[in-house]
Amino acid sequence: MSKQIIYNPEARLKMMAGIDRVARAVIVTMGSNGPAVMIQHRTDGIMPIFTRDGVTVARSINFNDRITDLGGRMLRDVAGAVSRQVGDGTTTSIVLAQKLAQDCLKSVAAGFHPLQLKKGLDIGLALVEKNLAEKAFTEVSADWIEKISAVATKDEPGVGKLLAEALDKLGVQGTLTFQMGNSRQDELEIVDGAQYPQGFISPYFMTDKTREEAVLENPYILLYDRDIDDMMDLVPLLEEIKAQGRSLLIIAENVIDKALTGLLLNHVRGIFKVVAVKPPGFGDKRLNRFKDLALLTGGQAILDDYSSPKLEHVTLDQLGQAIRVIVTASSTTIIGAAGDQAAIDVRTETLRQEAAIILAKKPGQGSATGNKHDYEELADRITFLKGRTGVFSVGGMADFEIKERLVRIENAYMSAIAALEEGVLPGGGVALFRCIKALDSVIAENAEQQQGIRILQAALSAPLQKITQNAGFNSEAVIAQLNAQDDDSFTLDTRRNLYGNFLEIGIIDPVKVMRLALRNAVSVVSTMMTTETIVMDIPDNSIMDGYSPEWAAATREDPRA
Repeated sequence: MSKQIIYNPEARLKMMAGIDRVARAVIVTMGSNGPAVMIQHRTDGIMPIFTRDGVTVARSINFNDRITDLGGRMLRDVAGAVSRQVGDGTTTSIVLAQKLAQDCLKSVAAGFHPLQLKKGLDIGLALVEKNLAEKAFTEVSADWIEKISAVATKDEPGVGKLLAEALDKLGVQGTLTFQMGNSRQDELEIVDGAQYPQGFISPYFMTDKTREEAVLENPYILLYDRDIDDMMDLVPLLEEIKAQGRSLLIIAENVIDKALTGLLLNHVRGIFKVVAVKPPGFGDKRLNRFKDLALLTGGQAILDDYSSPKLEHVTLDQLGQAIRVIVTASSTTIIGAAGDQAAIDVRTETLRQEAAIILAKKPGQGSATGNKHDYEELADRITFLKGRTGVFSVGGMADFEIKERLVRIENAYMSAIAALEEGVLPGGGVALFRCIKALDSVIAENAEQQQGIRILQAALSAPLQKITQNAGFNSEAVIAQLNAQDDDSFTLDTRRNLYGNFLEIGIIDPVKVMRLALRNAVSVVSTMMTTETIVMDIPDNSIMDGYSPEWAAATREDPRA
């Protein structure tokens, strides 16, 4: 295939155009007073998407010019990375990335070396991260969680209390899933459940492409410790399950070749609902994990030994059951498993005793590393068997409203977890703004690195400026008011036009959110700034010559044949 080569400055200018256009659409959502964005659905006749989530807006934008789209994709990637890591802070990362990119490209055009500018940015980033960690308030209370949730959800009433309750009952390591509710009110339900880090074998098993997950209601669960390579072996079982109107979760060593193709075709066509995943654990430990799953779900593990039946002879009585299963690309969550709780308690107590024996070993008894690994494996199995899962049902008047709220509430929960991990600081962009002083005294190796530090300083005030502008404030007056107060805890509530201590007025941001937003922004801008040449494929459009979609639809023939 032929290649197109684009050199600078054309490459950087086009990428910058994409960054500016995406950022302009996203930035309006920033802050508690930021308005929403309406996105046309890709299918005609379906209600448009209504959102205040920065990453949702960024992902919806594409450009015809491929280099311009490359710049927009950089912002989509930086926002997506922050969203995956901490949920919130996506718009902040885009604001920071745009400001950094603008100033870096101006400096490169003025003759500064990109690699030296990058080194200056990295020096400044390390100092800002250190400053944020030193100033962080780490004793996060339930009241703070409610206030953090209020900021992240743009002041949704009652959400913070439910999220604080979920964290209290589930802990930071617990699993809370979000779904569309059936009433106007939000509801939180804590149920018995378990999660392990293995996702669906194929993305075609997804039932919700927006949330990128597969959801099975009231499924049977097949536990099979072998490869499945023949679809016909599953047909008797699938027919019985379909007759009951239920779905099937297959937990198997692997599903390959024609068996996987057959399952996917029937799943996509809606003939029956089925999702295939791999089991937890590796090597010798997988056998124990299979037995734990069987105990948890009330089924039988079909193991690779002479005593286990062949796949075509497996009956419904040998399958596990659950109320709900949620599978993503990286995890499987089983909610309301139907296992015998008394038997689970006995197994859990046995595992605890085995763990206690390992802890009681004196130095020199066995391998220290082996003892540690064995203890960690037992601890993981205990956590899995005793796991609890929360289900947050998001309420609202209409589907488009519920979907928009669901994204914000899920982001708020992840922000609360981030706060518990690394602490909190004043919100509204003030904490990053206060870090500007930490860079004033830094003296770099040369003028070019010093310029990189100055560029980072200028970017640190961008989130505060955008938030105040969206709220209708004069950003320069707000900055002057903040500078007049020699108090790092002093911030502004733009919704109530109220200055004060961030803990008292409830404008709180997690340190981890701010830190990762800045780190990802610096990373993506450094990549763009140090790129000198872009090599791209030239698409071959000749195959579409003479093609008319209207004529093809009318004749049901493909003119390319």
